[in-house]
Amino acid sequence: MGRTKRKLIKLSRAELLHERAVFFKRLAIGAADPGFAEKLQILVDEYEAEAAQAALQASPQPGFGEALNAQPQHQTG
Repeated sequence: MGRTKRKLIKLSRAELLHERAVFFKRLAIGAADPGFAEKLQILVDEYEAEAAQAALQASPQPGFGEALNAQPQHQTG
């Protein structure tokens, strides 16, 4: 599997997790029972944290060559 395809899979996972968080947040807002709303809010927090982690993993990481170019060049003399 190529890097681009993996990136798309991870992005779609982050989006899916975010959509689930939004869904459970709406349920929590509409819940009549405060205890049930609290349990749903825990799910919202978990999904949002997982979505953020998935998005972070999907973000482009600088390669070795890019990291070398980012180092400040020291000039002597």
